Amino acid sequence: MSDAPSYHRPPRLTFVRHAETFANVNKVWHGQTDTALTEHGHQQTQLLGQHFHKHTKPDVIIASPLQRTRHTAEAIAREHNLELSLDPRLMEFHLGDWEDTSFADLKGKLKIAARLRDEPDFTPPNGESQNMVKARMVEAIEEIIASHQDQNVVIVSHGVAIAIALAHYLHRDTTQWLNYNMSNTGIAQLCLKQNKLKVFNNTDHLEH
Repeated sequence: MSDAPSYHRPPRLTFVRHAETFANVNKVWHGQTDTALTEHGHQQTQLLGQHFHKHTKPDVIIASPLQRTRHTAEAIAREHNLELSLDPRLMEFHLGDWEDTSFADLKGKLKIAARLRDEPDFTPPNGESQNMVKARMVEAIEEIIASHQDQNVVIVSHGVAIAIALAHYLHRDTTQWLNYNMSNTGIAQLCLKQNKLKVFNNTDHLEH
């Protein structure tokens, strides 16, 4: 059977989380802070790009404009001779005044980790809520899929933003997002017609 894209095949939507950043190493929240990749992160992007064809053959690749996602997506785009499109709606959960705060302080000193996890409308000062992230992510995803119904779409985004989108599609409940924690350059494939995960957090490319 041919694996050529077809209107009769359920759409294949592939999510990729960006490579390792200094914020990941330091365990601080850089939602929309434009943090850089580490040297190890750049190595991860190279492996991702070189071996991405083993996961799927992309027709379209769209990324958050933040440098960590852009550089990750560029590695895939180069290997497949694709132009990269950027969409700010795919950016990470923005904590506003609490950006650059350590995870330990969010849980301990500020005591807001549970609210960020469990309250869909809880909004940090000058930041956004789970439901706000969901709204922009879903709007972007639906538009992208509608424009590329016969193609394999790859979205390169961020850990929490992807997790919130998956929690919405799979459960209609964004508070389930902690069940979808992805590793750096982890890959997930979602069948939108069935609302079913085909692949989750695959990092086989990093084993080369």
